[in-house]
Amino acid sequence: PYAAVSNAESGWGHLGAMVQPMSAADGQAPAKSRSMGGGQQTARKFRQRMLRDAVHGMVLWICWAFILGGLAWATAHITVSLALSQHAVAPVWAALGFCPFWYAEMLLQRTAAGIWLHGVAGEGPLELGQNTVSPKMVPVPMLPGAPWFGSKSTRRVLGAIVACGYVALEWLVAPLAAAIAGTLVPFALCFRACHAALWACEYRLQETWRKRC
Repeated sequence: PYAAVSNAESGWGHLGAMVQPMSAADGQAPAKSRSMGGGQQTARKFRQRMLRDAVHGMVLWICWAFILGGLAWATAHITVSLALSQHAVAPVWAALGFCPFWYAEMLLQRTAAGIWLHGVAGEGPLELGQNTVSPKMVPVPMLPGAPWFGSKSTRRVLGAIVACGYVALEWLVAPLAAAIAGTLVPFALCFRACHAALWACEYRLQETWRKRC
């Protein structure tokens, strides 16, 4: 009988320990875990969005490189097929050499942090000012590490050098040589732009993490 009573008492004690009221600290633990889980999910979505913006910009620059290379080969083909004079095609080669360098920085600012070609950059919507009549004229915030392709004067000089190089190759060597150069230069710019897009993505992630901490 005594053994049965002691077993019953031990059973009731065990049941009492199981139904003991939870402390406040124990109740806060699930809430903290839920908040941490929500923060991790938000950070994951933000990282995915940053990486998606960088990938979109890289794909766009690769497409532009292929388009510029195709224009160079098309110009060489038309020059040879129609036996055009050197003076007739010189402006086309000059434009293919100068324009990519001159517009590279502006296009990078609107594509490295996501494709924003209508007055919006990675920092959010920008307001129109008194002197801007079109959203495309709104200045886009500079990217981290900018300028990636040099200042305006540097880009002007580089563009002029490349333009003269294309024309010289077409005049002194052959249209084929100018077409090869017109393919290599855009892909060199594309490589630089892809590096800038990845660097800007990493910088934005680090800045966001620093602000959260």
